[in-house]
Amino acid sequence: MYVGLFWGVISLCLLIFAWRLAIRNDVRRHRFIMIFLTAGAWIFIASYLLRYYLPGYTALEVPRHLVPWLAFHGSMGLVPLFGATTLVWARLRADATSHLNRRHRLYGRVLVAIWCFTHIGGVLNFFLFK
Repeated sequence: MYVGLFWGVISLCLLIFAWRLAIRNDVRRHRFIMIFLTAGAWIFIASYLLRYYLPGYTALEVPRHLVPWLAFHGSMGLVPLFGATTLVWARLRADATSHLNRRHRLYGRVLVAIWCFTHIGGVLNFFLFK
């Protein structure tokens, strides 16, 4: 549980830092951080889902009134994950004429807002279930 909190806080800070780098047009460092965050997000989601299959793991009891919030949070968490993966993939292909690369900044602005919301929600979840 603390690993999730640690990842949420660190990645939120890195996400804001990457956003600032993009504003300053520091493409090299922005690219590195976004690749790291996207790979880290996939590892986090995979480890989160796989832990339910580990022997001896006891599932967390979720109060009924929090189920809609957790469903919303989880669903919204997938939007920036797939979006960032798509944008990173498009950038690494280096086809500057593709639609995703021409609209990279627009999509990035939308995804960074959703991704920040997801990380803040993850930190909130830590305190809800602590």
